[in-house]
Amino acid sequence: MTDTVPILRVENMTKRYGDKEVLKDATLSINKGELKVLIGPSGGGKSTLLQCINFLIEPDKGRIWLDGKEIIRARKKELYQYRQKVGMIFQDFNLFDHLTALNNVQIALVKVKGMSRDKARDMAILELDRVGLRDHMNQYPAELSGGQKQRVSIARALAMDPEIMLLDEPTSALDPELISEVLDVIRDVRADGMTMIMSTHQIGFASEMADEFVFLENGSIVETGPPETILYKAQCARTREFCSKITELYGSSFS
Repeated sequence: MTDTVPILRVENMTKRYGDKEVLKDATLSINKGELKVLIGPSGGGKSTLLQCINFLIEPDKGRIWLDGKEIIRARKKELYQYRQKVGMIFQDFNLFDHLTALNNVQIALVKVKGMSRDKARDMAILELDRVGLRDHMNQYPAELSGGQKQRVSIARALAMDPEIMLLDEPTSALDPELISEVLDVIRDVRADGMTMIMSTHQIGFASEMADEFVFLENGSIVETGPPETILYKAQCARTREFCSKITELYGSSFS
């Protein structure tokens, strides 16, 4: 069940690299419990938008509000607290290779949240169990499949008890047979009411789960709307062109 009050609002987010504007005045909001999916061609600005939202990339312009409070980047304590509330899942997992799955989840609870090691361990085990990896908690990343590594990274984000999760192509680095295990975890997290913004090429999954599609191209948000509308009844010609290729590739039912 979604709320009607935006939990996160992003206004005029802009990022340039030299003369190239890779994100152009992107504005969006998301309500508590919603899942918004960013779609569009590669290089369209999806990853840049997600990383600017989490301030992993410093935007050149733009404002962000969380729970109605504007986040001021210059106030380091506020930024630090904000990042704890906005979890990030990356394409390439970003695990510490020298730590076990358990310690990868546990470390931020101790270092960032100041938990005791015993309490952090219990929380980490709980989250690894949630993603189906309790039996693998003492294994290192090199001993895990790509799908298992991504599930560890999801457990690590969930352990921080975020208000929002940002997922940047969470299955793009996986072999086809491993994609479903990660999507199943995301589906379960979604069912538990987590607010999420995700970029993905898994259009069948996205159309089933998303409240809204956000189509980006050349750094701009071109059009937004429910998946059915964007895929089949888009207003903008470019959105229709892009989505027609998707439906031709995957079929109209995405079954």
